[in-house]
Parts: sequence; C-alpha cells; structure tokens
Amino acid sequence: MTRYAQDFYEIPDAVESESELRNRILELVESEPIPGKATEGGERVNALREILSEFFDGEISLDQSIQRISDDLPKHESKHAHNNRVFPEDWDERLARTQISRFYNQAVLLLLQENGEDQCFIPHSDHEDRDSSCTIQLAGGTADVNYLLECLNRSYREGEWHDDVMIPDHPHCTHTVTPVET
Repeated sequence: MTRYAQDFYEIPDAVESESELRNRILELVESEPIPGKATEGGERVNALREILSEFFDGEISLDQSIQRISDDLPKHESKHAHNNRVFPEDWDERLARTQISRFYNQAVLLLLQENGEDQCFIPHSDHEDRDSSCTIQLAGGTADVNYLLECLNRSYREGEWHDDVMIPDHPHCTHTVTPVET
C-alpha cells in the first residue's frame, strides 16, 4: 500500500518509501516546463532541475535545497534581479517549496488519474494557513482529480496564472493530495 504525504513536511518520507511515486516525480522534474521569471535565462532551469532531483532522491534536505537555489541560481545573475516581486526576501525558499509541492502533487494526481480515480482527498495540515483559499475551500474534503491537475498544469506547466484554487495554492502551501480513503 502506498504511503502518501499528509502534508508538505511528509513529502521526503513518502517519496523515499515509494519508488513508483519517486520515479514519476523525477520524470516530471526532468521533462516538465518550469515557467517563472526567477528561472529565466542561462542554465537556471537546468540548475533547478538538478537541485529538485537531488531533493527527491533524498540526497539533500529542504534547507540544503534552498541554499543551493540561492547559490546556483543567484539573484544578481537574473535579468529580473531588480524586481522585488520576482525576488522577494525569501525567494529561494518560496521557489523550493513551490516546486517541491508542485511536482509531488502533480505526480500523485497523475497516478490517481491513471488508476481511474475521479476524486482525491486534501488532508488538513498542522502547518496550514487557516485563512488561505486552499484551507478554506479544499482542506478536509475531496476534490476532482482532473480539475486539480488541470489547474496545477495551467499554472506550473503553462505559466497561465489564474485565481482557481489548487494544490499548491501559494508558496507556503502545506497541503497535499491523497487517495480518498474507502
């Protein structure tokens, strides 16, 4: 039986214990677009892919991932370095957390879809922002797998940012998707 993360902080353990899930995540990290101004130019996307692969392979921790992003994708080398919306104070942490959550949840949704599941469950997280849209609209309930995957892909694959609630819904989103318990 697959063990799924109940929140963001359980992702490393879930990925370590489930090789099928880890392999799917690594395939996505390698092949999916990673749109965003912080990753534009030079080898920035490839550097991020390497960092994410090392995280999901269990070679580096979240904190090490954040530091590597800061070191390997330096703000000052970006053509958007002057833009504080692209590079707020904690931009490296936001990028790491967002992409880790994105790829984990994208892989879970794809596996559920492939298994013919129409619904998924979004557990409450001990670390959730009680006022966020994802907490208010999704946490503690079920959601349509195809809809969540479509919303996630529109933003994180196509770079089409929208107001539809999704997982992850913001850089510090701690929600994950899991199968519906029967």
